[in-house]
Amino acid sequence: MSLPLLIAAAIPLCIVGLVIKTWWDHRFLLKNVPAPANPSLIWGHEKTEWEDNSGWQWRAWFKECGKAFKLKAAWGHPDILVVGDTVALSHIYAKNTYNYPHSPVFIPLIERLTGRGLIWVEGERAHKKMRALVAPAFSADNVRKMGSDIYQVAHSLQNKLSNEIMGNGGSSVVNAFELTAPATLDVIGRVAFGHDFNTIGNSAEGIKITTGWKEQNEMGQEQAGFTALLVLRLFPWITSLPLEAIQAQGAVANRIRELAKGIVSNGEIDEKGGKDLMSILLRANGQQDPAKRVDLAEIYDHIVTFIVAGHETTAGATAFSLWTLGQNPDIQTALRDELLSFPGEPTYDDFANPDTFPLLDAVCKENLRMFPASARNEKVAAEDDILPLREPIRGADGCWMNSIPVKKGQVIHIPSIGINRDEDVWGDADVFRPSRWLVGRPGCEKYCKPGDQGLKPADEMCGGWAGIFSFSEGPRACVGMRLALFEYKVLIYTLVKNFVFEDTGVNVMLRFGATLA
Repeated sequence: MSLPLLIAAAIPLCIVGLVIKTWWDHRFLLKNVPAPANPSLIWGHEKTEWEDNSGWQWRAWFKECGKAFKLKAAWGHPDILVVGDTVALSHIYAKNTYNYPHSPVFIPLIERLTGRGLIWVEGERAHKKMRALVAPAFSADNVRKMGSDIYQVAHSLQNKLSNEIMGNGGSSVVNAFELTAPATLDVIGRVAFGHDFNTIGNSAEGIKITTGWKEQNEMGQEQAGFTALLVLRLFPWITSLPLEAIQAQGAVANRIRELAKGIVSNGEIDEKGGKDLMSILLRANGQQDPAKRVDLAEIYDHIVTFIVAGHETTAGATAFSLWTLGQNPDIQTALRDELLSFPGEPTYDDFANPDTFPLLDAVCKENLRMFPASARNEKVAAEDDILPLREPIRGADGCWMNSIPVKKGQVIHIPSIGINRDEDVWGDADVFRPSRWLVGRPGCEKYCKPGDQGLKPADEMCGGWAGIFSFSEGPRACVGMRLALFEYKVLIYTLVKNFVFEDTGVNVMLRFGATLA
C-alpha cells in the first residue's frame, strides 16, 4: 500500500482512537450531576447551546436540572459542566480565579485576536503583574480626566448624524452598531494612546479596523465557526499550522500592531508622572530593572488588546441601547426629559452618581443585563476542586448535592446571558424594563408603574457589578469598566438629547458567540 493511502487510512483511526481514549479517561467525571434530556448522538447538547440566541435554552435547562448541570459534548468529548449558581460563580471567579484559566481551545484564539495582553495572560503572578501595570490608567481619577476627549468624539458623532439627517430630508435609517463603533474606536485611541483614528471622519485606518472586526465576528457566528472550535478541541496543535483560515483570525490584530509601532514612536511620556496608558507603558519600557521592564512587543500587544476590547464592547452596549429605546418610545421620551433638565454638560462625577440621572443609570444597567458583551465563557479546571452551591441540585441518584467535585481538565461553560436573564432572579427577564432598578428609590416613582417588581436581595444575585455578570467578577473583572460606563453614558446623553430614535420594524435576529472574557 502506498504511503498516501496509509496516511489516509490512519487519520480516521487516530481520530476514533483519540475520542475513545478521552472518553475512557473521563468516563466517571460528573457521573452524578444531572443533565438535560435528549442529547444528539453527534452534537450532544452543544449545537443547541450554540444556537441559543437570548439565553432561553440555558434557562430552560436551569429549570430542568438546577443552576449547575452537565452537557453531553459533541463528537464524544467528555461532558461539560455548566455553572449558573451564584456561589459557584464566586468560587470560580473571585476566590479561586487562577485555578480556572481560559480553555486551551480559546487561548490561541485570544492571542490571535487581541495579542498577548491582559485578556490572554494566565497565572496568578503574571496576571497580577500585568494588571498592576495598566490598572492605574483606568482609575477614577484618571478616567475623570478623559471627559473632554470623550465629549469631543460624541460631538463629532452628533454633527455627522445631524448632517446626514439634514441631507436626507429630516430623517435617516442607520445601523446602530455602525453608528457607535467608529465613536468608541476614536475614544479609546484618544484617551489611552493619544492617537485619533478619526473613524467618524471615515479615515482609512479606522474603517479597516471596524469593518475587519465586524467580518471576524460574523465568521464566528456561522456554523463553520462552531464546527471549527470542535475540531480545535480535538486537535489543538492545528492552531500552529500556517493555514490561511487560522492566520486570517489575526488580521485585525496584525493591522493594529503595525499601527501601534507608529503610535509608540510618536508617543510622549508625561514627565509629571501622568497615568495615561501610553505614559505608563513607555515608562515601563525605560525601566533599568529587567524584572520591571516592558519590551516593545508587549507594548504593541497592550495596544491591540485595549483597542479591540475597548471599542467593540462599548459600541455593542450603546448600539443595543439605541435599539431598545427605539422600541420603547415612552422610556426614550422620559429619558430625554431627564437629560434635558440638567444644566450644562455633565461630568464624570455627575454620571457616576446614580441620583443625577436615575433613569439613564437604569437604562444602562438594564441593557448591560440583557445584552452582555460576552454571552458565554469557557474555563477549565487547572486542579481538582470542589464547587460549593448556593442552591442544591438533585443528583442522578435522586440525592441532593450541595457541591460538585471537579477534576483537573474539566471544561466549564459560564452562560453570562443565561445568568443575567434568570427568571428566578429577574422575573420578566426578557423584558426591557429599566424600572426594575428604580422601584423603591425616592423621587423615581414617576418611572415606575403600579405592581412593578424591583430587585432581589444582593445575596440572591451574582457578585458582579450591579448584580449582573456583564463585567465578570473577581480579580479578572473588566479593568476598563469605569471608562466603559462613562463613555457609554456620554454617548447616550449626547445622542438621545439631540435625536429621536425609532424602530424601523426590521426583524433583528440575535446571535451571540463565545467571546473573550
